[in-house]
Amino acid sequence: MRFSLEALTGAWRNLSFADVDFGNSKPVGSRLGLAVQLKFFAAYGHFDTAAAEAPDEAVSYLAE
Repeated sequence: MRFSLEALTGAWRNLSFADVDFGNSKPVGSRLGLAVQLKFFAAYGHFDTAAAEAPDEAVSYLAE
């Protein structure tokens, strides 16, 4: 599944300040995965059960 920039900046836009604070309290190696889970839940209403469920473009977008 491919996502446009508009879709990424909509459903997968930046984390809230509260989400960033929460993520910063976790080990560095788990922060991207946590961010992906939080945004996936916000976009789809459930947590993903496999890493492959999260769109690659969204993961790259959050990593930046």
